[in-house]
Amino acid sequence: MKALRLFPKLVIAVGIIFALGGVGTIGAGIYINDFVGDKLAAQQITTPEDASIPNTPVTDIATALSMADIIQHHAAESGQGLSYAQMGRFALPDGAPVGTNNADEALKDANGKPVANSARNTQLTAAGLVTSLSLSAMAFGASYGAMALGLGFLVLGIIITGLGYALLGLITPEVAKRFGLQPVTE
Repeated sequence: MKALRLFPKLVIAVGIIFALGGVGTIGAGIYINDFVGDKLAAQQITTPEDASIPNTPVTDIATALSMADIIQHHAAESGQGLSYAQMGRFALPDGAPVGTNNADEALKDANGKPVANSARNTQLTAAGLVTSLSLSAMAFGASYGAMALGLGFLVLGIIITGLGYALLGLITPEVAKRFGLQPVTE
């Protein structure tokens, strides 16, 4: 009889573990969401007027992606459609954003040293900012996924715990009588 009562108790324990795991996962999702939101808000970024969501503080998925898109758009304009990898390290005398990697062909400063290609540097900065904003948006999405998964685990844990308790009621007279049931082991 003791072995028969062990199984429902194990089912209840598994249900409780699932429910606690769900609560922990929900908490982690909330923490990640708040953490990323606070970090973005601390940067005090506001989307420009020509963004898809204009003049709005960047604090969530939509505004982070809007800002990333407009940065990419502006960088593409300044680089005349060239990517960072398509540009040379040094500026050309004619100012073309394509630049050159040949120091002899490059524009020289007053000391005779090649001048850095500012269009390429802009592309590099834009790539870093776009990546950072995109990762922030992805972290928000992951936090929402964690909260949904946690809620699923919590519900599953409650159901499993209830089933374990129902099984225990079927084999334990005192539990069964509490719910007006007839135990199978009487």
